[in-house]
Amino acid sequence: MGFGDKLFKGTAWSALNRISTQATQFLLGIILARILSPEEYGVLAILMVFIIISQVFVDSGFTNALIHKQDRDEDDNSTVFLFNLGIALACYAILWFSAPFIADFYEVPLLVDYLRVLAITLIINASFAVPTTLLTILLDFKTLTKINVISVVISGLIAIYMAYNGFGVWSLVWQSLIRAILAAFLTWIYSRWKPIWKFSKTSFKGLFSYGSKLLVSALLANIFSNLNAILIGKYLSANALGFFSRGVQFSTVVYSLFSGTLNSVLLPGLAPFQDDTKLLVSHSKKILKISGMVVLPILLGLAVVAEPLVRFVLTEKWMLAVPVMQIFCVARSITILSGLNLNLLYVIGRTDLVLRQQYLGIAIRATLVIIALPYGIVMIALAELLATGIHFFINSYYVGKLLKYNAFQQIIDIRWILLANMIMVIFSLLLMQANFSDLLAIIIIPIAAGILYWLLIRFFPIPEYKLTLSKVTNLRKNL
Repeated sequence: MGFGDKLFKGTAWSALNRISTQATQFLLGIILARILSPEEYGVLAILMVFIIISQVFVDSGFTNALIHKQDRDEDDNSTVFLFNLGIALACYAILWFSAPFIADFYEVPLLVDYLRVLAITLIINASFAVPTTLLTILLDFKTLTKINVISVVISGLIAIYMAYNGFGVWSLVWQSLIRAILAAFLTWIYSRWKPIWKFSKTSFKGLFSYGSKLLVSALLANIFSNLNAILIGKYLSANALGFFSRGVQFSTVVYSLFSGTLNSVLLPGLAPFQDDTKLLVSHSKKILKISGMVVLPILLGLAVVAEPLVRFVLTEKWMLAVPVMQIFCVARSITILSGLNLNLLYVIGRTDLVLRQQYLGIAIRATLVIIALPYGIVMIALAELLATGIHFFINSYYVGKLLKYNAFQQIIDIRWILLANMIMVIFSLLLMQANFSDLLAIIIIPIAAGILYWLLIRFFPIPEYKLTLSKVTNLRKNL
């Protein structure tokens, strides 16, 4: 199997993994959102800030370092396994003793118990990070799909049962914990890898030189990506944070699906070509166009039908989340395209440049969010959108300098895709004026807009359309 077919097959299975997992989570989340209140979701959002930031320390960029290293051995794998587990235990201890202070800061006493239980997921996740990474290196997303779907379905059903029986925030906490336990159990069953229980200082030093920069970069990115939750939860209310997080979550379902798929495939798929700049850029152009062609219409279409969708699916109590959802759909569209630039820097081993541009991006984002904070969640969302647009140009700066593929060249490459999406959005907004019922709007408008977009993509000079069709046809024959 050639590189293109192998990468496409890996991408397809990764996409199936994400689609099945995210779709299942989304449907289960809808049921939970209809039962639980915005305030209860706001409390979970506060908890997840500390879990997500701690998870960055647990990984410390070492799993990406394993993927990047072409001559990895069992010393490397076992060293990362033991390091992740040790850091997870340390992070859990810190969160255990910090929980009362965090609860006092947010004036939510029950945060102490919630956080101490939820933080157990850090240790569980660390226990199966390496076998998951090894499956990713092999592009074995078929196995990962089975693991994720089973763990998501079972944990989600248990959470729904608990929510119906009045467990509130605990239903969300136990959902995360049970999912982690099941994922760990299944990963060890499916994976043939076993640790040799050896910590190599030589391996650690080699991996740390790559991963340490990713650690700082990821840490800064996650702290400031969760800056909204930290500030809204403290200075507005858990209720406002619930609306904000739910609005973000709709766009995140689509974003994480495609972003996670690309990120999981790009680094292991392109790493063998890290020394061939011409081939690297050639593959990147195709990936950019195909990503834009698939992702943009979904996110922008979701923004158009946000109001009837939220009202029909989540009921009127969540309507304050609509403008946040619309703004973040546009922002996520930019982030998907921007993310390719970061992956290219990872591929060529320039994590130092990722960190350098991260400083500037974070400073801009933090400034804009703090300025917007007194004006409510919609202005905070707009601040995020503006920051995302600026980040695209920041993230593409070094790619333009080193690989001769800058932001303007990337925009030019997808100009026909952007035009097709603009026409589709205008057409969809006109259809919205027909005053359909909510159910009809979320059925008719996406179908009509999708048909128009398909015709435009076929008509415009976009060779990647035919390339994608041929790859899908070949994939179906091989499945």
